[in-house]
Amino acid sequence: MKYILDSVYEYDFDLLGICCHEKDYRICWALNNALNISLEKSSEDIEFIFHKKSKQNACFPLFIFESEKDHAIYHLIGNKSDINLLVPEKKHIDFFFMVKSSEYLNISEILAKIRSIKFVLTAHLVDVNQLNSKEHLIF
Repeated sequence: MKYILDSVYEYDFDLLGICCHEKDYRICWALNNALNISLEKSSEDIEFIFHKKSKQNACFPLFIFESEKDHAIYHLIGNKSDINLLVPEKKHIDFFFMVKSSEYLNISEILAKIRSIKFVLTAHLVDVNQLNSKEHLIF
């Protein structure tokens, strides 16, 4: 007998896409200053095996901050590695900024602050439910 596990995951976070040509540590520093947060590099990157036969891994940088003040968790995730993209259908996005909060946060205000960073080319809200590879954002 064959069983198939079918689970539905609820994407309970806001996702912003950021386009810029800077290194991950520079955008992290700028976000910390603009949003008054303290993103820090995670001890482990997000790692995916895209090619099962060749076992080629792709690592994506991850920065995290947990705010006790607004009960939110902020993640900055790189979308590009040497061999692949984390979310291939959004190849123009360099970084994703994920906000998980149990309280109301004004995402429009956060977006405006990100857009005010001088080396950010563009930033916009991404509808997670329209992404084909949205399961890559579960970690």
